[in-house]
Amino acid sequence: MALYLDIDLDYFVAPVLKESVINHRPPDPSHCRLANPADLFCLLQEKGVRLGHKRFIFTNHMQSHLRWWIHGKKNNRVIHIDAHSDLYGHHQPDLSNLKKLGCQNYLWHAIRENLISEIYWVFPDRLFDPEDLSILQKMFLPSQLGRSFTKDHILHTEILCSLPGQPSKVIPYHLLQLKDLPVFQETAEIITVATSPEFLPRQADTLLSSIEQLLHFEPGIMDKLRQTHTEMK
Repeated sequence: MALYLDIDLDYFVAPVLKESVINHRPPDPSHCRLANPADLFCLLQEKGVRLGHKRFIFTNHMQSHLRWWIHGKKNNRVIHIDAHSDLYGHHQPDLSNLKKLGCQNYLWHAIRENLISEIYWVFPDRLFDPEDLSILQKMFLPSQLGRSFTKDHILHTEILCSLPGQPSKVIPYHLLQLKDLPVFQETAEIITVATSPEFLPRQADTLLSSIEQLLHFEPGIMDKLRQTHTEMK
């Protein structure tokens, strides 16, 4: 079991864009606010999350699934730092009929393939109240949920999953703001970063340089990403 750090750049952008159009950039809002990624990494350090050397950056968040699959370890914990849950489009415990892999549901596929067994979803401040249990009713059906409760400003629940011919499994799922992240004292073996240009207004592309400096991605990779962002409609 390893710890993975999974980041979407849309976490740093307010207001949060709820929907996107494939291969199209959203219009620049009249009031776009950008959080500083350096603050995130400072707090992760305070929480004992050390940064491993396997670091990947790409436009489509479903590539995280590929990197975890190639890594080959099972039943890992993931800190999912994102404006969206990426647990969309599935509303029953049975995981045998998941929709095609995409950025909106790659976490379901990772659960089905035993790549991850626990999720900490760190969402942007003020996205919703983690003390409000009704949030879960908007995300899941009752048959998908086990025990749910709040403690220390974290919403804890259990995602109930099954596959034909296999034992049922319970995925601990924690919804929280960054400041309430527990202490890990552990190295994140894999760090994945999605730039998600369909959810990023062009004025937020400055985040690419911030992440490049913080995680030391190769300039050639970053140049290709910038080109993709620029050429997208």
